Amino acid sequence: MLIDELPVSPELKALLHQQGYVTLHPPQAEAVPLVLQGKSVVVSIPTASGKSLIGYLAAIRTVLEKGRRVLYIVPLKALATEKRDDLQAFSSLGWRVALSIGDLDSEDTYLKDADVVVATSEKADSLLRHGHPFMNDVGLVIADEVHLIHDPGRGPTLEVALTKMMRRNPSMQVIALSATISNAMELAEWMKAELITSDWRPVPLREGVYVDGEIRFSDGRCSPVEGDGEPLWCLIQESVRDGGQCLVFVNSRRSTESVAYNYSKFMRPLAGQTLDARERASLEGESESTSIGRKLAQCVSSGIAFHHAGLTYTQRRMVEESFKQGRVKCIVATPTLAAGINLPARRVVVRDTARFDANAGFLPISVMEVRQMCGRAGRPRYDPYGEALLMAKSEDDCQRLMENYLYGEAERIYSKLGTEPVLRSHVLGLLATGDASSREDVMRFLKETFYGHQSALYGLEEAVDNIVELLLENGMATEDQVLQSTWFGKRVSDLYIDPQSALILKQALESWNDAAHDLSILQTVCSTPDVMSLYLRKKDAEWIEGTMEEMEGRFLIPPPEDEDDYQFFLSDLKVAKMLLDWMDENDEDGLLNLYSVGPGDLRNRADSAEWLLYSMSELAKMFQPQAGERLSRLLMRIRHGVKEELLDLVRLKGVGRSRARLLFDAGYHDRAKLSEADLEELTKLPHIGRILATSILSQLGRSVVQTEDVPEEEMITIEGEAEPRQSRLFDF
Repeated sequence: MLIDELPVSPELKALLHQQGYVTLHPPQAEAVPLVLQGKSVVVSIPTASGKSLIGYLAAIRTVLEKGRRVLYIVPLKALATEKRDDLQAFSSLGWRVALSIGDLDSEDTYLKDADVVVATSEKADSLLRHGHPFMNDVGLVIADEVHLIHDPGRGPTLEVALTKMMRRNPSMQVIALSATISNAMELAEWMKAELITSDWRPVPLREGVYVDGEIRFSDGRCSPVEGDGEPLWCLIQESVRDGGQCLVFVNSRRSTESVAYNYSKFMRPLAGQTLDARERASLEGESESTSIGRKLAQCVSSGIAFHHAGLTYTQRRMVEESFKQGRVKCIVATPTLAAGINLPARRVVVRDTARFDANAGFLPISVMEVRQMCGRAGRPRYDPYGEALLMAKSEDDCQRLMENYLYGEAERIYSKLGTEPVLRSHVLGLLATGDASSREDVMRFLKETFYGHQSALYGLEEAVDNIVELLLENGMATEDQVLQSTWFGKRVSDLYIDPQSALILKQALESWNDAAHDLSILQTVCSTPDVMSLYLRKKDAEWIEGTMEEMEGRFLIPPPEDEDDYQFFLSDLKVAKMLLDWMDENDEDGLLNLYSVGPGDLRNRADSAEWLLYSMSELAKMFQPQAGERLSRLLMRIRHGVKEELLDLVRLKGVGRSRARLLFDAGYHDRAKLSEADLEELTKLPHIGRILATSILSQLGRSVVQTEDVPEEEMITIEGEAEPRQSRLFDF
């Protein structure tokens, strides 16, 4: 079907032509007429087959023809930014696109003028819980990567948000975009939607297994791989020399770094590039240079990079953008990249098809996950074909990989909603929003979820009763004529934390002591289910026990007596101690080495702990008002990673923890003192420079005339992309 044949406005046709669309792909041609008629659809087709355009056209119809609003739900914040940018490309038609991925306790008043809102699953559910007016006028919800409904972390929230919206507005159009799954019809039946499924791809995909120096393709062809060195390097080298790019998937962060670093010296002659000062500084670390950042910068300058969740948001974005621009020829990544933003490559190599599990050793990864990785092969408009290769260790292994992954069917997806820990927050949310006012109402709601569609809810009534009793016993709900949340319960729901987390915070507030040690407060928030703990290594035993002795009798939440629970307590204490060291301005590189984490791990846990400190300060208004100021100061300290004496300085734009310390040590102890500084003296300080010095004084009300050209290397001081606030661990 030609774009010109679509029943849409001439302006939209012209805009689509400008963006390179001339004809619709076969799956698009099947789906678009349906969505333009207002029908709900589930689109289950391979990666890069054009799923997004189906949603975009439906969104344009909803806003411009129906005068209704659109909610576009994505699983990851990075993907949200990409979709926002795509949708803004149609803004000349007269719609307004907004991004909503931040604070889960915000009123988000800026959304009132938006026609389309792109949000994560958690943020979408938060908007429902807060009763945001935007949600009352949504005529279309688009759920991207909806197959992640099977993910234990992200899936239940997406499922509950979709169920709420479909129940409240049965006539609402739903478009679910998915990778190829074997039970897509079951998903479509749940959503009362038409199913569009296809194996068509815009770029042909060749799948095969590498073994003994050759690639054996699934269609029976064989192709020798030339080159000296390790087989993996030969596969990368061959692709790059042929003008392609390569994605390599391995099973651990350590492997991503070692593979990329080891191959960087070989890649440099093929694809080496020069990094300017700003790029290098961003890769090495936004506030401080770290060993991981320096290793990453060296790799990127050689044309290869590693990518995993231990990197900061800025580092990951720079790697992704460099790959899109063709400056980085190969990314070595963990499988999480396959479920993220659109990064196709000519050749995808899946080196590892097993992942280590602490309880069971190495376990094979799913067919669907391998398909997600393989689906990245083939760049539309750039590559005549894509190649997805698995690596075998022997003939028997080659046969196993062929049978299981290349010829095997992808697994069915299942709801992960049906467990008590997962349900706790959502049952409270139903009571707080009035979506349920009795236990029977809760069960009726669950019957309408994907979990209820797939099962008979056996055993779930007992779980709901347990949750309701927990809420009643702890003052989060009452049950008179109706079952409803109390103000305490409503506040917990709005804060979007686990009710168990709220009870831990409440217990600590009730035993509050104004002289409580910072570590004791941090231990409280780190012991909640909403903050991920750190693995306790043997070499941690000595210092962690020493810390326990120092803190004896000073914890707001006393250590448990049960041995297993005690070990969890120590793991949480390790996180708390890491965050305290961060707030006390210990060298970041030293912290990463001491605690064996990446910069992204530190930031993620700091963000999570910051949210729990905020939640604790909100609950303190009910249970311990005098704790509020102390908690607010700790919140600011953990946000910036500074001692209390730097809080005044670190609020200035462009002044992070390192520069704030530098200014303080130079005698500028607060903004009042800094406002009196001489521009030239300020400019002479290390890592300040004229442009930042001028910006600082301008922020403090000083009018400074810029008379000199600013060297490019100084631009790093105030420029750069702001990292979005993370509210939950699964956001990235």
